[in-house]
Amino acid sequence: MSHTKEKHDQYYEMAHAPISHIIPKLAAPTIVSMLISSIYNMADTFFVSQLGTSASGAVGVIFSAMAIIQALAFMIGMGSGNYMTRSLGAGKRELAEQIVSIAFFTGIIMGLVITVSATFNIHKIVLLLGATETIAPYAKAYAQYIFIAAPFMICSFIMNNLLRFQGKASYAMVGITIGGLLNIALDPLFIFTLGMGTAGAALATGLSQFISFCILLWMCNHQEAVFLSAYANSARNWLFTVRSFTAASHLWDVRELPAWQPSF
Repeated sequence: MSHTKEKHDQYYEMAHAPISHIIPKLAAPTIVSMLISSIYNMADTFFVSQLGTSASGAVGVIFSAMAIIQALAFMIGMGSGNYMTRSLGAGKRELAEQIVSIAFFTGIIMGLVITVSATFNIHKIVLLLGATETIAPYAKAYAQYIFIAAPFMICSFIMNNLLRFQGKASYAMVGITIGGLLNIALDPLFIFTLGMGTAGAALATGLSQFISFCILLWMCNHQEAVFLSAYANSARNWLFTVRSFTAASHLWDVRELPAWQPSF
């Protein structure tokens, strides 16, 4: 009964509360989340810079790849979050759950594609991102773990956006903040204590992103948020759902085309 009341109160607040009350409530945790997201690279740069200029340059080179991964995640998270929110507002919870599932599994698949393709072409990629032959060995050591963690990074940012779109920005902030603080703690341990160098910084970042992923996934399933629908919990259902949405979208596009009229 309390869970149902909590859902109702959350829905009522998002639908009827004054904008002047909702925006600050959502904005503050969102700003904190964005600041913490930038701490990942800042912490790595601070600790790795003590190893030398080449190691520090390697982190800067791979930061562009991390920015691309983050941009892809925000593209999926913000697009699906917008659609999910409108579906919830229309009372279509099942559709909203399917949208969440599509976003989640799309992020996993996109991350796996990045992991596989980038790992097998890691030397070409670091050179393409701007690494010199001197920086390349450090960049490859750092990029290896970053690319392995790509599925967790993408899904973490997707779930972060989906939670914010549901009005649960504080939950999203907790998941990202814990990962950022953990990254700061693990960096000196892996870089200096275990002597892993730039690879240790990347491993710390990857583990922190994985912890954030686990926390956000738990919150999406157990904190009265829109959970991952059982309807799309398999690859077959995921493909079926994506195909259904794609077909409907294409049908709508065709219907919107102007009627063809022959010209003589």
